[in-house]
Amino acid sequence: MAYATVDDMTKSFGEDELITVTTPRGVERTVIDQDQVNTAIGVASDEIDSYLRRRYAVPLVSVSPKMLQVCCVLARWVLWSKTDTAPSDSMRADRKDAIAWLGNINSGSVTLDGATPLNVGNDFSRIATRRPSVGFGL
Repeated sequence: MAYATVDDMTKSFGEDELITVTTPRGVERTVIDQDQVNTAIGVASDEIDSYLRRRYAVPLVSVSPKMLQVCCVLARWVLWSKTDTAPSDSMRADRKDAIAWLGNINSGSVTLDGATPLNVGNDFSRIATRRPSVGFGL
């Protein structure tokens, strides 16, 4: 499940940026290549799930505003990293912050309200065994 949409990306970063990043050099910039943006959102959502699946059932049923923001930041990074223009320092810092937040979820120092937690205890249940019955015709 994708945690953002093309519309979310457009609201976050503007139509002009998405047109620029999805249009090959030398081609007139007119519209957003929605397939490229959706692919980047899918990659970002998969990356998010890789951090969450240790503690939560994925994909998440509801997406918080913070998770939406993180997905958009990661998808933006994916789009820009496929161009011949390097992502800006601001994009790099945003991605670093997003990954740090996901790492905190993975480690358990940050929790997601409304998400279904998995049983993440480190204790293993003891397995009870019985001695074989003797004298029952065996």
